[in-house]
Amino acid sequence: MTKNNKKLNFETVFKMLEEEGSSFAIATVIRTMSSTAAKPGMKAIISHEGQILSGWLGGSCVTTAVCNTAIETINLKKTKLVVLRPSDLQDDNEIKNDDQVFHKKNYCPSEGSMDIFVEPFYPKPELIIYGNTPIADELVKFGKKYNFNVINIVSEAERIKNSNSNSEKFIVLATQGDGDLRAINDALENSSNYIGLVASKKKFTVLKKKMVEDGVSDAKLKRIICPAGIDINAVMPEEVALSIFAEIIQFKRSGKLTNRKF
Repeated sequence: MTKNNKKLNFETVFKMLEEEGSSFAIATVIRTMSSTAAKPGMKAIISHEGQILSGWLGGSCVTTAVCNTAIETINLKKTKLVVLRPSDLQDDNEIKNDDQVFHKKNYCPSEGSMDIFVEPFYPKPELIIYGNTPIADELVKFGKKYNFNVINIVSEAERIKNSNSNSEKFIVLATQGDGDLRAINDALENSSNYIGLVASKKKFTVLKKKMVEDGVSDAKLKRIICPAGIDINAVMPEEVALSIFAEIIQFKRSGKLTNRKF
């Protein structure tokens, strides 16, 4: 969605962006002082390119600062408060910008003050599960419960499809002997944040040897985490699925895996 859709209502544009799998930000006026065109509660949806798609915040002196901040919040995955003050107040306060607040002088003739909260929104993360196994079934349940877009690939004829290129992707290979190599090769052909294999290290060593013989590079194989999951002494399928989903959440939130693999 690239055109300005101010004529469409806020909820419609929000839904369209969600369905497209687009990243965007919502800016909300939370406080005004003195004379301002926009009032508390007014909102705008801003694209990842810094374009207002729906809503209104005021004139260019306001929107330029907010739209630039929206791009920053989307890129850094952090909310931010835009504080607009006339020159006399800005100079007197001696306040500095940080990763949570952006202070800017308001050069508009009205000389009003505004606080605008800018919050980024992202497409649903995708949980792509290979396998028609008890562990795969339990992972599907976890993914749906925690608002992931779940894709379950259960046969060798299937490939990753209906996948959103803008989403975070977490792939779990839970084939457990039923088309392992096909699933691994398919997963490696797609960009993803995480690839976890449900297998022992011994089995993965055998699979890696076969894949190296077939020409798969060592750099690609290093993308695979095996065995998938945090070590919680899991035994039952639901426990193994829990350990894997916990690892995905850990990686999603921190960008790294801190647990010791066993």
